[in-house]
Amino acid sequence: MSLPTGATVVGIKCSDGAVVATDSMISWGTTVLSEKGIKAFKLTDTIVLASAGLTSDYQMLVNRLKAQIKLYELNQKKEISVKSLSKIIANTLYARRMAPLYVQTVVVGIDEDGPALFTLDMGGSLIPDTFTAAGSGIRTAYGVLEHEYSPEITVKEAEETAIRAVKAGIARDIQSGGPIRVMSVTKDGVTEREAN
Repeated sequence: MSLPTGATVVGIKCSDGAVVATDSMISWGTTVLSEKGIKAFKLTDTIVLASAGLTSDYQMLVNRLKAQIKLYELNQKKEISVKSLSKIIANTLYARRMAPLYVQTVVVGIDEDGPALFTLDMGGSLIPDTFTAAGSGIRTAYGVLEHEYSPEITVKEAEETAIRAVKAGIARDIQSGGPIRVMSVTKDGVTEREAN
C-alpha cells in the first residue's frame, strides 16, 4: 500500500551490537511538514525502535509500548528481551489488522542472547534479520546494505554503512530527507548522534 508519507529507515545487526539510522523529514504527499522529525526511539537501556509510516501511528505505538514494558518488567521481575518486546509489537499490530497502524517497524537491541534485529510490517509479521530497510527509500538503501554488510561488521562500521544507506535513500526518494539520526546499541547502552 502506498502512503502519502515517506521515510528511509535502516537497521543493522552487528557482532557487538546493533544500529538504526533514519532520515528526519516528515512529509505529506509533496508537502514537507518538518525536517526535524524523530523516527527512532529508545524504549529501554538496550532496545531501540525505529519506524517509517504515519507519524501519529508510530508515536502512539511507542507511548503504548513504554507502558507495556513497565508492566512486563513489574510482572516478570526482569528486563524485557528484544524478542519479547518484538512479539508484543507483533501482537499489537496483528490485533489492529482490520484498522491498522500504518507503520513499518525495525527493532534492534542487545540482551542475554546477544545482538538482535526484528522487522515488522503493519500486519504484525515478525521477521528476525541481519539487516533491513523500511519506508519509501528502501530500494536504494538495500543496494548499499547488500553490498557492504558482513556478519563480522562492528557497530562503528555499521554506523557508517547505515548513514550511506540512508543517504542513498534520500538521494532517490523525494519523501526522505533532512539530517540523518543514528542510534547504536551495545552492552554499554544506547548512543545517539546526527549526521549530515
